[in-house]
Amino acid sequence: MARLDDAGIPAIHSPAFEIEHAPESVIRDRIDSLAGFDAAIVTSPVAARIVAEGAVDSGLRDVPFFAPGRGTASLLLAAGLRCGFPDSGGTSEHILAMADFADVDGSRIAIVGAPGGRGLLASELSERGADVVAVHVYRRTALPPAAALIDALRQRQGPVVLISSRQAFAMITDALDDATRMAWLGSRFIVSSARLERLCSEAGVARIRCASGAADDHMLAAALDAGWMRG
Repeated sequence: MARLDDAGIPAIHSPAFEIEHAPESVIRDRIDSLAGFDAAIVTSPVAARIVAEGAVDSGLRDVPFFAPGRGTASLLLAAGLRCGFPDSGGTSEHILAMADFADVDGSRIAIVGAPGGRGLLASELSERGADVVAVHVYRRTALPPAAALIDALRQRQGPVVLISSRQAFAMITDALDDATRMAWLGSRFIVSSARLERLCSEAGVARIRCASGAADDHMLAAALDAGWMRG
């Protein structure tokens, strides 16, 4: 939002959900349980912060952690944990392509995050022979779309939508009435992955540009390259 404001580009912030942490006692038990895994994939900055805060005086120093990108990994590294991440990209496909996950037959792998995300990681690692366990330390609760977004859609302003979450896309789409949903699907979408591009296309979005990743620079560069913004 700050980058768009600096460039003189009007923007609307419409969070699709809010974060609700699991109870403290539950988080404590689930973080402690990570010591029993051969690897733990922490799927978001929110999950990384929760793990980092709970890692003090824990037995997690020898657990290999993995994250989608450098930013999320930095939160775990700052807590003294080991953490790898893909050389480029931050999708599940990039994580799965890491050499660390080429031979996981018989390994126990935790996927740390919230319900409803990173299903590809679990299914693919299970197919490779790993025992995969979802460790949920928070959940996402849907929020109504911002009033400014509803107004822009009703006025047929054709906004450019920068979105990096499949769950966020589904939550916003499901919250709209029929007419507003049509305007939403008729918007121009900048998405962060090929899987999100397919989801949007299958939902009826026709104008989509796929960025090289979910980082701010990647998303904004894709929007500018498409000619959909001035900056």
